[in-house]
Amino acid sequence: MWVVFDVDGTLIDVSESYDTAVKLTVEYFLRMFGVERKIDLGLVRKLRSKGSFGDDFKVSEALILFSLAGDVEELVEKFPAGEGIDWVRNRFGFEIHRGSIERVFNTFYLGDVYPSRLFDFPGLWKREKPLISPELLEKLGRMTKIGVVTGRNELELRLAEKILGFHFEKAITRELGLKPNPDLLWELVKGEKGVYVGDTLNDELFIENYRRKYGNFDFVMVGRDVENVSVFIENLLEVLR
Repeated sequence: MWVVFDVDGTLIDVSESYDTAVKLTVEYFLRMFGVERKIDLGLVRKLRSKGSFGDDFKVSEALILFSLAGDVEELVEKFPAGEGIDWVRNRFGFEIHRGSIERVFNTFYLGDVYPSRLFDFPGLWKREKPLISPELLEKLGRMTKIGVVTGRNELELRLAEKILGFHFEKAITRELGLKPNPDLLWELVKGEKGVYVGDTLNDELFIENYRRKYGNFDFVMVGRDVENVSVFIENLLEVLR
């Protein structure tokens, strides 16, 4: 049996890192377009929770386009649940070069560990906090197979492991693709049964896609099905003993 984790919002509190990096990236691009506007962090979180974007670059692009179009708050409020960046681009007939967004975002998020940074910045990843103890992950790893499928790239995953104090031997990162592509989970578990633990609608869609293509795999949403990931693992360990 496998227990596979999402990272951001599941194993690590990223409320002061990724969300803030999105906010700063959107404001940076708006200034380039001659627009001075502050983006509320609540908007970032609301759009992220409603959409299926896969990565923060697409979340940033959506908010840039919404902001340029007018009432960003109303557009986020009316955004259809489960849609993604293609819906936004089709609506406005415009898109922003991904590489440009990626470089700005990484400057804010990665800071001095990012060789292509545009300017000096300490790196918002340093604000992240673990949502689980390494001891609990070690206990689980002794009783079942564990791994991650994450939208982070390999460098970002290494930073997450540094914060967690735990190394995942089995991991699928952004280099291989983005959720909700079900092939990513297959690459890890090869058809074996298990459960995926995430915290967003995109994670749930990821497992729905996997079930349609490959067969059953359980899903648990942190914050909806269980209070937090530690509670889930503690309950699972009781069952596995």
